[in-house]
This record gives sequence, C-alpha cells and structure tokens, in this order.
Amino acid sequence: MATFRPSLFFVFFFFLFLTSATPLAVSSLVNPNPFKPPRIPYSDHCNHIVPESPTDPSPSAASSPASLAFDVSFFSGGDSFFNRNNQPRSSDVKSASFRPKSIRKTLGDGGIYRVEARLTLQISRTSGDLGQRKMIQVTQIDGRRIPVSFMGGQSFELYGFWSERTGRVCLVGSAQVLSPFGTYKPFDARLMLTYSNESNIYGSLVKGVLESVSNQSDFKTVSILGARNTPLNYEYKLLEQSNAECGRNSEESLSVESVLGGLCKVFEGRSHVYRTTDCGIDRSCSSGVEYMSLLSLLCDGEKMKVVLSFSNTSGVSRLFSFDPRTALVAEGAWDVEKDRFCGVACRILNFTDSLSNAKVGDCSLRLSLRFPASLSIKSMAPVVGELWSGKTGRIEFSSLNDPLWRFSGLRYEYTEGERVSKLCKSRSKTKGKHYPDAQTSDMRFVMSVKYPGGVRSARASPYFVGDRLYRELLVRGQGAGVPGIPMNVNSVTKSFTNITYRIRFLNPVSESRGDIFAEGTYDRDTGELCMVGCQSVKLNSTTTVDCSLAIRFKFSPIDSRSDDRLKGTIESTREKTDPLYVGRMEVVSRSIYVHQAKESVWRMDLEIAMVLISNTLSCLFVGMQLYHMSKHQETLPFISIAMATLLVLGHMIPLLLNFEEIFKSSRNQESLFFENDRWLEAKEIVVRIVTMIAFLLECRLLQLAWSARRNTENHHHHRESVWKAEKMVCYVCLPLYITGGLIAWLVNRNRTPKRVVYIGKPRAARNLLYRPVTLKRSFQRPSLWKDLKSYGGLMLDAFLLPQILFNGFSNSDAKSLAASFYGGHSFVRLLPHAYDLYRSHSYGKILDWSFIYASHKVDYYSTAWDVIILCIGFVFAVVVFLQQRFGGRCFIPKRFVEDLRYEKVVELQETGELHKSNDS
Repeated sequence: MATFRPSLFFVFFFFLFLTSATPLAVSSLVNPNPFKPPRIPYSDHCNHIVPESPTDPSPSAASSPASLAFDVSFFSGGDSFFNRNNQPRSSDVKSASFRPKSIRKTLGDGGIYRVEARLTLQISRTSGDLGQRKMIQVTQIDGRRIPVSFMGGQSFELYGFWSERTGRVCLVGSAQVLSPFGTYKPFDARLMLTYSNESNIYGSLVKGVLESVSNQSDFKTVSILGARNTPLNYEYKLLEQSNAECGRNSEESLSVESVLGGLCKVFEGRSHVYRTTDCGIDRSCSSGVEYMSLLSLLCDGEKMKVVLSFSNTSGVSRLFSFDPRTALVAEGAWDVEKDRFCGVACRILNFTDSLSNAKVGDCSLRLSLRFPASLSIKSMAPVVGELWSGKTGRIEFSSLNDPLWRFSGLRYEYTEGERVSKLCKSRSKTKGKHYPDAQTSDMRFVMSVKYPGGVRSARASPYFVGDRLYRELLVRGQGAGVPGIPMNVNSVTKSFTNITYRIRFLNPVSESRGDIFAEGTYDRDTGELCMVGCQSVKLNSTTTVDCSLAIRFKFSPIDSRSDDRLKGTIESTREKTDPLYVGRMEVVSRSIYVHQAKESVWRMDLEIAMVLISNTLSCLFVGMQLYHMSKHQETLPFISIAMATLLVLGHMIPLLLNFEEIFKSSRNQESLFFENDRWLEAKEIVVRIVTMIAFLLECRLLQLAWSARRNTENHHHHRESVWKAEKMVCYVCLPLYITGGLIAWLVNRNRTPKRVVYIGKPRAARNLLYRPVTLKRSFQRPSLWKDLKSYGGLMLDAFLLPQILFNGFSNSDAKSLAASFYGGHSFVRLLPHAYDLYRSHSYGKILDWSFIYASHKVDYYSTAWDVIILCIGFVFAVVVFLQQRFGGRCFIPKRFVEDLRYEKVVELQETGELHKSNDS
C-alpha cells in the first residue's frame, strides 16, 4: 500500500500558494518580434551633411541630452506607418517627440557631437462618439473624461552626429513597421534636423525631415516641425513691447506673491486648458465653444515663454496640439503694478508649402494673464486672460483645470442670495439626529444622476464654505473638526452656512451641457443643501450660461445605517417650452461619511486579525486531535472519513480559488479602496499560510483515519461494520448535499438581476470615502459560483453531521474525537455568525462590501441563518459529546435500541455458526 507523503503535499500546495498569493501582472510587449537590423552606414547617407568623427572617450565629453530634445511638435506624411482603420479627421492630433539618449563630443575643434536618440511619431483622436467605446482610452481633464483613441505610433532608434556650429543634425536608424499582412518588417530611415543658432523667440522652432533610405514605394517623407526645449541662455527680446499695453480689464487681481509657489508653479509641467468666450483671431475660431491650451516652455522667476494652441472641437486631446495653423509662441513678464502677466505672441509663418520653411514672425498679438481676487457663480476661473490684436479683435479666456487652493487670497461673492431665500425654506430641526458639518470632508461625495436620457455619474465638492476656501479649511484642520479658524459672522448664521459647489460629470458623454457651479445654503440642523446653479449650454452653435437650475439635496444622519448617504433633485425653473429647459434629474449618493471610513478601516484590521486567530485555532485544534489519535489508536477506525474529507475540502477550495486571481483583470473589491494595497495583500498572504498549515494537518488526519480502516484485517467483521456505517453516511449526506446545491442553483437562476456598479477609489491613502456608484443601466445575474461558495461554507458549519450519523449507524461509543477538536472547531465555525449578529446591529448594510471575516461570499449570513446555524452547531457538539459518552444511539428511544441490539446479537451468532461450519 502506498504511504502518504505529507512533504509532497506541502511542496505542491506551497507552489499553488506562491502562484496565487499575488495576482500576476502580464505586460503586453510593444514589439512581439524582437529584431535588430544591421548598422546603416552613416557615411553613405549623412557624411555630406555632418561629417563623421571619432568620439572623445574622456568622461568630460558627455553633454546634456536636453539640449536637443523636444516634445511639442507636429508632423505630416508617413501614413504607411499607421494602421488606420478609420478615416483621418481634422481633429486628429499628430505629435513627434525626440529624446536623445547620449550626446558626446568628438575629437577635433569642429564642435561636432555624436548623438544616440529615439524619435517617436504618434496620432491621437478625440471623439464624443460613445459608439466607439471599444477603441477608446479615457483621459480625465478637470474631471471631464475625454475619450481618446490612439490610431498608431512608431519609434525609431537612431544614431548620428550634430554640428553645433551649423545647427544641423543627421541621424540614421531603423524601426519595425507592421505590414498589411500582420508581420513586422525593418524600415531604414534618415532623420535630418535643423536647430536655429538664435537663442530667442525667433529661434524657437526645430525643423526636420524623415526619409527612407531603402526606397519603400508606399512611404511618404515625414516633415517635422517642433518647439525646441528652451536653452538656459535664452534671451527675451519682446519684453519692452509687452509692457506697452496689458489688457483692458481693470478688476482687482491677486499679486504674484499671494499665489502659492509663484508664477512658475501655476503654469509648470502640464498643459493648461482654457475656454474662450469670444472669437476674433482668424484661422483659430469658428462658431461655438472653443478651447485654448497653454504650455510653459521656460519660466524664470517672473518671466515666462509659452506656446499656445487653439481648437474648435468639443474634445481636448491628451497630447498638446502644435498645429502651425493654430499655434502661437509667446513670451512676457509679470507686471507688478498691474498684477498681471503681459506678453507678446507670434504666429508661425511660411509653413503652407513646406514645414522646413516655417519661421516665427508677425508678433503683433498681445497676451494678458491675471488671477482674479474674487469669484462668483458666473465666473469661477482662478486664471483669466486676453489675447488681442489691433487688426483681428480680442479673445477672452478662462481656466478649466487650475486648482483654487493655490490662490490663498481668493474670495467669493455670493450674488444669488435673493433667489436662494425664495427657493429654500427652513424646516424644523429633527430631534436626536445629527448631520455633517459644512467644514468637513463629509460634504464631498460621488453621486448617480438619473435624467430623462439615462444615468450619469458626477462628483460634487464644495469650493467655498462661507468666505473661506473649502480645501484651505481641510488642510488647516478645520475640516477634521478642529476649531480655531474664524469665519465671517455674516456668512455663517447659527446652523445655516453659505456654501459653493462644483458638480463635475465624470463619464464620457456627447451632450452639450457642461459642469454645474452652484451657490446656496446648508442647514446642519436638518441636513438640507439648497442651491441655485449655473451651467454652460451649447445651443445652435452658440454657448450660453443657464442659471435657472434649482438644486435640493438631503443628507442622511451621520449615525444612519441607510444605504443612501444623500438624495435630491436638480431641476430647471424654466418653462418646458423654453429651449434651455432641462428635465428633472434624480440624484442619489452612496458615498460614506469620514467616520464610517475610519471605522471600516479599523474594522477590516480587526476582521483580518480574527481570520488569523480563527485559522490558528483551527490548526491548534486539529493538532490536538492528532495528539489524541496517537494516544488512542484503537479509536481511529471510528472517525468518519466523510467528515475528514469535508474538512480537507473546506480548506483546499479557498487555496485553489486563488488561481482565479491570476485570470482576473481587476483586483479584489476590498483592495480598491486602499492607496497602499500591499498592506492588505501582506495580511492576506499570512492568512493563506495559516490556511495551508490547517489544510496539511487535516490531510494528515484523513490519512491516519483511512489507514486505520485499511489495517483492520484481523477483525473482518469489525472492518465490514465500520465501512457499512460509512456507506450509510454517504447515502444520507450525498443526496442531502446535492439537493442543497440544486436549490442554490435554482434560487440563483430565478433571482432578479442586479445593476452593474463601478467602484471609485479615493485619493487619500486608506480612506474609504466612496462606495459603489451606479453609472449605467446595465444588469447582470448574480454569480452562481458565489452562491455555491456560500453553500459550501454552510456545509462546513455542519461538519459534525457525518460523524453523528456514523456514530449512530455503527452504535459506537468510542471517544474518537477529542473534546477540544469538536468543541473548539465548532466554536471557530460559529464565531463568525455570532459576530455577524453583532455587526448587523452596529453597521447595518451600508458596509457590506468591505466585510472580510464574515464575508457573505463564503457562507450564509443573515439574522435568521445566524441564529439557526448557531443553534445547530451547538446541538451537534452536544450530540457528539453524548454519543461518545453513552453510545451512538443514545438519543434513540430505548425500545428501538433494544430491538437493534437483539438483531445485532442474532447477526453475530449466525456469523459465528458460519465460521464454525467453514472450519469443519
């Protein structure tokens, strides 16, 4: 007989554990067929442009790669590089980036450098078509999720030489291009770039040409025009012209000293998007809503060089569009007396015939940027500006994505007090109920907005509370309930607080309505938030601001266990015949309060500790059972194989189910709410280790019980009786378990489908601020697998049932199970149900999604089931105790027990007589 080898089991399941402890991240390779083409002879293609020279080996020969790099650029041609399934559009954004990896000086006095670099060409598209959702990647700008589809990209690995004296660069290299047949083929090319030797605004452009050196018939030469990264020795030549005139707006503005980080911090890094409110510059305007992008190329104290780009599309690309038809290059400085940035903008000329002829010129445009000292509901932009010319008119623009917290001296003027007072009527305070404070994080929430055309998700956040910035209150501690920041008594009266909100719609839509800015009052005594709102609306190719929205929200009490944190409506006060009328919108939020988030984090820590303790106790109780078996070898045949098998399967299935994580693209729901998910994963690994130890110990228990059954050859009739009792146990349990599984399947099949929900992840580390929010009306049936897992947990709760039946059928009074095993293991299985009873009264259903210890996915949990399982588990433990003390059939009436004993004696006598006759 083959002996059981626990070491082999351990190695096998330890391998399973390692492979499933952390989900595998599979990265798709850009180039699935690595190919390194041979070096292209530089002298054959570039030696006449920049002569090849030997590289200087000294360490001091290295130069900064940033001197030649550029990321803001435009290209034309090269269509064969891109596998276009869609027809090109005018809104496609073409961008090229040139990234030198190494620049080293060569030997000689010619100022020649050896360059190794990468050139990347790519195209992106903006679209409002929701039907293309399978192709899109979503980019968020100012809370506005813009669908962007990437139509293709190509990278070249190049090497060559740069002449600092002439400003010319010539490089040769290769790329792998996807052919129409789906295979990659090498493409050899030559790149020629020209840099201006002027270190000022007129030398801002880089011009280049990418040519094929292998005469591919389907290739069109690529022309490149880029904005060069500004050198450190840049000379501002237009500052005197910029100071001549600097905007007509005379409103009060913030000084640059009152802006956190100064001028450079406001505009550094990313592209800033502005909405234009007027059209006047030719080539850049059509009709309707327009956008202007601003990217800072150089900022030195109060002087700055920027590049501007205009777009008349409704989408905003992730890439900065440097189209020479709409791009401007500008420079200027901050005017301390006028508290604004004053600059001069220049057009790009002579690009129509060839990009290689493009140059910066016509510097007749003036640029002004300022930071308003006060905002209102109709003007919430912290950065505004003007662009004008004496010939073409004036454009005013305002920012979309600049954070208010950077402008510490900013004020807000409440201008809709009369309308708010008519709309909002105070109600009497509800006794015994407390609502969130207006100066805390509880006022931010994610909500689902149901309107006549469908469902949208939105994020609502206060901008001002009273006359103070909401974020400033949170940062300084007032948002956490710490007193000490005085508020204007005129803005906060008793329980009423003036408040300003921004409601940003998150999911991609093609509608013409933008975000909502609202102001009103919040009553802490009743939890009612009442505001009037303004929304930009595009109607008949013109944009207007609709300020007829009435917004009424009602918060739930802080200690409420309701599933909804907030309910309300957004509706228009206009007549239904008015073109600007919008239908009534129902709002519901399932975000949770901050104290609930903190409690849930603490509770999840506690539940993970309880899982560890429970599994550790399971190991301890199984170990005590093994010790009991070693002391009482004669009782081993009387351990139910079915019970031992059920325990082994109960711990094996969770280990095997970890393979499910390998094939999942999404993480566990619990992990989604943590910025640092490794904290939870580390504890999960420890739980799995303890679970594996318990599993191996139970495998040993099963092996010993099975071996004891096989080694009873000297007592043939004894062996037959225990196996017969085991078969009877299987005859009873298997139909019972199968019937229960079928019932679970039928219940799942007939259950009403649930809404598909999406889960938002908060920014704050381990701060569970957001609950699942319904984003679209999509339905799916609950998973059958989850129901079967719950049913499996129910069978484990009644793990003593096979042993009770076995004792009854065999009428055994052997003390086969240690009291610490069946009593302690029952306690471990029943404790989660007792905890669930406590939890249901303390937390309600609002935090069901974050339960770890008594998770509804692994067992039956409800008030009724908790009580039933507790009673059954206690009764089963008592029955086993009585059976091992008074016999397996001690609970059967005495008359039936005597009849059974009489039948047993007769059977033994007949068996003895049969043996005697065989011997004779």
